[in-house]
Amino acid sequence: MSKKKIILIIVISILFIAALIGVYFLTKEDESLSISGTVLITGDNYIILETKDGDYLVENTNAYQVGDKVKITYKKSSLKENTSPKEITAQEDKLIQASKTDREDKIIDNEEEIEDNSSSNTPSTNNTNNNNTSKNKTNNSSKQNTTNSNNNVTNSNNSSNTSKNTTSNSGANNSSSQVTKSADEEVLSYVNTLKANANNGITDTLKSGFITIVDFLFYDGTIAGHTFSELTTSAKLEVLKVALWVDDKIDSVFPGYKETISNGANKVYTSVKNMIVSTYLDITTSICSSHSDLCASAKEDFQSLKQSFGFTWDMIKDLASSGLDKLKNWYEIWSGK
Repeated sequence: MSKKKIILIIVISILFIAALIGVYFLTKEDESLSISGTVLITGDNYIILETKDGDYLVENTNAYQVGDKVKITYKKSSLKENTSPKEITAQEDKLIQASKTDREDKIIDNEEEIEDNSSSNTPSTNNTNNNNTSKNKTNNSSKQNTTNSNNNVTNSNNSSNTSKNTTSNSGANNSSSQVTKSADEEVLSYVNTLKANANNGITDTLKSGFITIVDFLFYDGTIAGHTFSELTTSAKLEVLKVALWVDDKIDSVFPGYKETISNGANKVYTSVKNMIVSTYLDITTSICSSHSDLCASAKEDFQSLKQSFGFTWDMIKDLASSGLDKLKNWYEIWSGK
């Protein structure tokens, strides 16, 4: 056999082996896998599934109820392992077991249907008593309406007197040249000054400022005579942002300080970060439910906080463990969906 033929056979063999290896890996990547778990969140064309291997964001699924046990079949190539939760696209999904709530609802529906059928077969009696009862209800309702009408007149008069007093006071205030700041301005001025000083190395007021902000947020404290509830929604979010920064700064500049002030106190300072994040998410949820135009910017702001302070999916999940009904809203804010 000539040298050229030997070289050609070797080259063909190498190409053949390479092709087999390529086919193997392509087949491996495209193989079908399956997982089973319990539905934690159900959204528009996606669910989050809790499995023994962790949580999965599963897209392209049918509609399920929270608590349903589901089996998902997916292509390995669709798996994104570096995300949290891991992400897959369902090739096929199947209900294994309905949630306990769903099963109970079906039982109740069946019982009510049986009762309705039973009632329809029972002859009607005591029509006279029913008519009398109806008349009594009508008379009582009439008397109640008359009383309410009188109360409304009284309230209207009181409102009129209050309006006059307000007008009078307004005139007195207008005569004063003093201009007062709003609650938003005074509170934000305080927290922003505290942050600016700490940024510039002035930390002698950081400890007392931290306590002031925490008491203001969670223990009915005041800043410049104002409470947290007096602030506008946007100002509340701004204060919470600064509070997260101050909490992080306390840990870095004065490690162990929060544990020290928590000992023997009736207030909790060690888990402030979790309290702030929960409050921020609740307020943002409220914004997204009633102000769709502000929702996107609120979610964007949270993405910045997530990057700065390392909020993880596991953290959000743990914070919502006592109220899984809010987990979907929190997830969509955390993920920016």
